[in-house]
Amino acid sequence: MSITDVTSSTPAAFGASAKPAPAKGHDAATSGTAAPTSGRNGTVDTVSLSPDAVRAMKAGIISFAAPKADETTAKDPVAARMETMLARRDYDLKQADYMREAMGMLRQTLNLPEDQPIVLGGAAHGLLDKLAAKNGLSKPEMPDALRVAGVKDPFAEDADAEAGLIGIGMPNSGKELQIVFDRLGLASRSAKTDDPLHMIALKDGNDHSGPLLSAVRGGTLGRLSDTRPGQGASLWAVTGGGEGQNARVLASVRSVGMDDTATDMAAGLLNGLTELFAGA
Repeated sequence: MSITDVTSSTPAAFGASAKPAPAKGHDAATSGTAAPTSGRNGTVDTVSLSPDAVRAMKAGIISFAAPKADETTAKDPVAARMETMLARRDYDLKQADYMREAMGMLRQTLNLPEDQPIVLGGAAHGLLDKLAAKNGLSKPEMPDALRVAGVKDPFAEDADAEAGLIGIGMPNSGKELQIVFDRLGLASRSAKTDDPLHMIALKDGNDHSGPLLSAVRGGTLGRLSDTRPGQGASLWAVTGGGEGQNARVLASVRSVGMDDTATDMAAGLLNGLTELFAGA
């Protein structure tokens, strides 16, 4: 898959406006009666026994099951908090190890250098998990203590989002490149990787780019695409299939100080993402 930059030059700077219920006691059947016994005040107490109890008394054997501690007593709140803290620490360490290995796989797959910071958002988290699972790396399970405490996986809801983001930075330079992609759109292209994508610069006051800018802001990509003015940023729409206003916007690309490499980097990333979706 290739990207064709349909603009003839680098775009101008872009501006845009309970506790568990206690166990129930057993309802004993009263079919046997023990001999009356004298109470403290001379009263007579009659105790009704079940057939099993009567037989046990005759045999001289009485047994009973002691209730479990967690069924009769509440857990110490201090101990509960400590258990949650330890579980969280263990889970965070495992999660950090998982992310480090999974991100290494993503860098290798997308040919991203080790010295470039990467930011993921939305559906990119789900793609990362699928890539890890495909390579035999299992995501850590949330401990029961954390589930009971209401802790949730912060990326679980984003995994199946329609749009995803991959941000790439250049250390100590302030330069960055953000690519927001339509997950379903790229997945639908998996069998048509020979069709070229078109990268169209979105400029203020350009009648041709106006509909595409509206499509980015109001469509699937809008929640993650940064279309704010200033910062010397440039913005592109990546389309595939159809032309003009009928073209499907599959991605947005935002560059701050990386205009000269934006087209090539976007092409490499989107090509790699399409192949990942094809194998997912």
